[in-house]
Amino acid sequence: MSTYSTLSSFGLTKNEIIVYLEAIKHKEISPFKIARLTGIPRTTVYDVMMSLALKKLITIKSSQGLEKQQTWIVPQNPSVLREIIINRRKELTQLEVDIVGLLSDLKDDFLSHKPNADWQFFPGKMGISKVYSILKELPNNVDIYYFDHMMPMDTLGKNYINTEVSQTLKIRKGTKRVKTITPLNEWTRHVLTYQYGRNKDYIHYHEYRYIDEELFQLEHDMYVFLDKVIMVVAKDDEIWASLLTSKLVSTSFKSIFKVLWNIATPVTDSFVKELGENEFLREERKKRSSK
Repeated sequence: MSTYSTLSSFGLTKNEIIVYLEAIKHKEISPFKIARLTGIPRTTVYDVMMSLALKKLITIKSSQGLEKQQTWIVPQNPSVLREIIINRRKELTQLEVDIVGLLSDLKDDFLSHKPNADWQFFPGKMGISKVYSILKELPNNVDIYYFDHMMPMDTLGKNYINTEVSQTLKIRKGTKRVKTITPLNEWTRHVLTYQYGRNKDYIHYHEYRYIDEELFQLEHDMYVFLDKVIMVVAKDDEIWASLLTSKLVSTSFKSIFKVLWNIATPVTDSFVKELGENEFLREERKKRSSK
């Protein structure tokens, strides 16, 4: 940084900088001479020198003898600049301690009239349908981060799950604004091969990645987008959904997702084909064809 910009950051005005830089060139100097050397009006110089004196960068000396009373500007050693900063730091730290003591009470008053988050609970199948309708209404340009545990069919039913998958494929076809992470285990292998066998677009309508790590477990689906987090639970004896609106929580989950995304492996056609044919789908088709 230049001398001017640094002193400006310190807190000096343009005229203060000009007067100060001229003053430190002299053991002492009169306001009249400062005005002549800098081109700043003498009345302004008097105001500036008072301000610099209050900031402890100069002192003002008066003398009186055979001539009329004379005022002199006496510059302080420039090292005083750092001493002032050190003192400011101490004062600011003390002030910070006092402010932190006040913040809780101040925020109570501030937040009492300002809703800053919202949480809605939706029980049962109807609740899950409600949050799915919210997802379907999202514009295609909204980024969605999807933690997918591959929902079992036994709670919501095969027709329900397959219909939702097909509708989602249709709605989101051609967009890559959805990123999905799933754990790789026996169950997710089954779902991948089953849905891929039904429609190969299953792994193409958005970006799909998996994490092959036993410690990584998901027991519910979670969609993170904008300032919202949708959770869908339909497993064992739980069936519900929720919608949380919170910028902070949404940001946290997006961050977690992105970290996991960087270590996850893309789901490709060749990968799914290597998993083999889905026996459930084969038997399902066999039964349909025999009717």
